[in-house]
Amino acid sequence: METKCFKALGCISALGLGTSGLGGGLWQRDEAHDERHLAVLANALAKGIWVIDTSEVYGDGHAEELIGKALSNFGRGERDRIIVITKFWPDKADEDSIISSAKSSARRLGTYIDVFMPHGPTSDLCKTVRAMEKVVDMGLARFWGLSNVKRVDIEGARGCAKKYDIAAVENIFNFINKIDAHEGLSYAQREGILYIAASPLGRGLVLESIKLRRIANALKRTPAQIALRWLMDKEGVVPIPRTSRPERVLEFAETYGWRLPEEYARELDSL
Repeated sequence: METKCFKALGCISALGLGTSGLGGGLWQRDEAHDERHLAVLANALAKGIWVIDTSEVYGDGHAEELIGKALSNFGRGERDRIIVITKFWPDKADEDSIISSAKSSARRLGTYIDVFMPHGPTSDLCKTVRAMEKVVDMGLARFWGLSNVKRVDIEGARGCAKKYDIAAVENIFNFINKIDAHEGLSYAQREGILYIAASPLGRGLVLESIKLRRIANALKRTPAQIALRWLMDKEGVVPIPRTSRPERVLEFAETYGWRLPEEYARELDSL
């Protein structure tokens, strides 16, 4: 396992796992594949992929329940090294609704939330931030964050915060979608904020790149490993690939322990 260190969160695993698709669809619970989905989580945790990203909408909360089952095998010391990020739907703008979501997520997880954030921009950012600070005060979450936001939103949110600073930002970022490179990413890097690279494989589109496949063949790696390593080599970035196949997690884990040669990194940077 490799680690990266941040101002609020301390040192955490350099690779994470997204859980969209586990436990069902968006707002749709499905227990038919629980055994396989639990194996996905078990493989991730066994291989040192200790940043787990989820949401109340994944499987209508069932993804959180599966994560809770997977974490139940860990003692307190080990659990404290794992970062669980969960999100609430952004139409919940009032304090009571946000707190209610946090309570429900913590109950399903069977543990505290490490980073709590809205699943996208909210209608009243300051009200949302203060509600998340209340969630932290209540011991339901350790930190708060934001997702799918611009730098101006991050700066605005920090200005609204009264007690706790932002710990993490989660935005879409991969080598074919670098729009956020000079926005949220550069800001997070400068400020020591965890930057979670959502959709690091671009829903499979990244893996179709001829250049990526050529680099993978040259290095005897898979295209997914090249795409993830490119992100992991960047300061402050933790990618969260998702899968519903246990064997795919083992492929992701083999991204640990090496670096992308500089000439290939520059080539992907320039695309």
